[in-house]
Amino acid sequence: MTFITQHYDELLQILGAVVALATLIVKLTPTSSDDNALAKIIKILSALSLCNADGSFVGGKTK
Repeated sequence: MTFITQHYDELLQILGAVVALATLIVKLTPTSSDDNALAKIIKILSALSLCNADGSFVGGKTK
């Protein structure tokens, strides 16, 4: 648990990169089944308050 609290920003960055890569892959495929799977993942992250409904992440630093 200490690791998570100490590296929260880095973990969110990794999660954001994974979702961004998944979104790119999903957009390149012609089927909608993977679109539905990604939508469910984003909905779960939104429910956990890690991801907003538009796909942006909560807690990101602004400059």
